[in-house]
This record gives sequence, C-alpha cells and structure tokens, in this order.
Amino acid sequence: MAAAAQTQNILLPRRLKKGDTLAVIATSMPVADLSHGLNAEEVWNKGVSLLEAEGFNVKLMPNAKKKWRYLAGTDDERLSDLHAAFEDDDVDGILCARGGYGTTRFLSRVDMNVIRSNPKVFIGFSDVTALLVAFYQQVGLAGFYGPMLTSNLVRNEPYSQKILFEMTRGDQPVPYNVPNNPTVTPHPYQCLKPGSVEAPLTGGNLSLLAALCGTPYQCNAEGHILFIEDWQEAYYAVDRKFQQLKMAGVFKGIKGLLLCDFSEVTADCAETLPEILQELTADLNVPVGYGFSVGHGEETATLPIGIQASFNAEAGTVTILESPVL
Repeated sequence: MAAAAQTQNILLPRRLKKGDTLAVIATSMPVADLSHGLNAEEVWNKGVSLLEAEGFNVKLMPNAKKKWRYLAGTDDERLSDLHAAFEDDDVDGILCARGGYGTTRFLSRVDMNVIRSNPKVFIGFSDVTALLVAFYQQVGLAGFYGPMLTSNLVRNEPYSQKILFEMTRGDQPVPYNVPNNPTVTPHPYQCLKPGSVEAPLTGGNLSLLAALCGTPYQCNAEGHILFIEDWQEAYYAVDRKFQQLKMAGVFKGIKGLLLCDFSEVTADCAETLPEILQELTADLNVPVGYGFSVGHGEETATLPIGIQASFNAEAGTVTILESPVL
C-alpha cells in the first residue's frame, strides 16, 4: 500500500443533530419544474418536509427562491445568502438547493475569512464543486460532496438521504465503508488499474474541474485520491475535459482516481464508456476504478472532501478513515 498523504490544517465542522437549523441557499440556477413530475414549489415543499422529518429546522435564505435570467438571483444576492448563512450563529449547516451554473460568477468575491471563522457542514455537488474545492484549498474546510435539496435528496429512494445524514451526524463508526449501489450506475463497477491507497479525498464534477483550470481556484489534487463524475456529456466532451485536466497538471501527483457516475453520457463511437475511460487513464500509474455511485445518478453516496480515506481499486471499495465532523 502506498504511503498515506498527510491531512493538514483541516477545519472540521460540528456534527449535525436533531433540532439543528439547516440553511438552504441557491448558489447556481433556480429550482424549476423537474422531470419527476413535480413543479418547482412542490419540489421545495417536498425537500423542506424531508429535512423536517429528519428533525431539522429549515431556514430558506432570503434569495433562495429568486430567479434572475438563468440564475437563482443576481450574483450579489446569491453571494449575500452564502455569507449570511455562514455568519448566522443560529445556522448549524448549509445545504445547496441545486447546481447547474453560477458559482464561478462570484467565486473570486467570496470572503474566505467568513468561511474560516464559521466552519459549518456545507453540502452540495455539481456546480457547487467550485465552492467545495475553494473552501478546502483556501481555508481547509472539510465539505460534503452530496445530494442537494431539490435533486437527489427528494427522489423516492432513501439511499442518498441515509448516507448523507449518517455522515453529517457522525453516526457511522470509523473506519466507515461508503456504501456502493451498483444497481443505479450505468455500468457495473470495473477496476481499470489495480492497487490500493490511503490519502485525503478531493474532486468533484468534471465540467467544473475543467472550468477551474488555469484559475487561482484550480483543483490541487496532488497527494489525494481524486474523484470525478459528470452528467449529460458526449464521449468527445469527456475526452476533451480529461485532456484539459492533464495539460493543466490536475492529475500530477494524485494517489488514486475514483471515476464515479457518468450519467446520461452519449455514445458517439463504437466503444463503451468504460473503454473510453480506460484509454483516458492508461498513462496514470495509480489505482483507478470506475462505477462508484457518486454524482448525478438516481442515487448518490456522499464523499467528504479533505478527509483521509482508503481506496481499493480491485475491490471497488472506499473507506473513510477519520470522522469528517466534530
């Protein structure tokens, strides 16, 4: 087994408990009518009811339901809610409503001192990758790459909900084997390059990781197990973004690569997606596996960014080695 990378200067948020207040913010696009047959207001109500049933108080931030162009309010409004949620002493954790696009518009204006001074459970995925990676790299906050209020969290299966609440409440023993659900991934798990490793986790959505390349917020995955997922892309687009990560040095020094859900990816050649991913990662001399249930799929596990984990590519297992909450 490779030597473990050291986790340094990590800010762990306080664990959530029943009676805590979760603030809901919309950092990206507005909540719209969604494919599972509910209109926007019904989706909001279902998400809030779910959180209340789990014993949380829910605080919708002032601009959470706004719409401006294709965004959930102006940049100033969305940024204001983000800062206010972290600064509010009555708020114990923060859950993003949905992703899409928008966080990179105000990323350079986030007051990282506010985040550093108020470490809280912060949950999101997809477009929220930009914030999770920035919070981790700039202030050391351990964040949660997990389901959002109006996306995976409100779907009917309890898989996504159970794992998120277990992890943010600290209910699971450590070491903790993150459950995988092979029935909901496009392909059964496949080991693309054998090996096992211990290192902190980092990563997120492929499109966002590519968009951050060449900026002060580029993902620094050196010494980490990098995880990647994406949604509704063609093979050529996945290929292009992998090349961008390679040329920008994102794969430099990684300890392992976890390829998660690549949901609704369009085939534009005869090869299968696992064959494409195998070719794209052939030059990496680290453990690589494809098919872990994290991301845009019907159900998703939650991964804690910045937290030490072990990854066994042959077994297809990820084990959290330390608690992500105090």
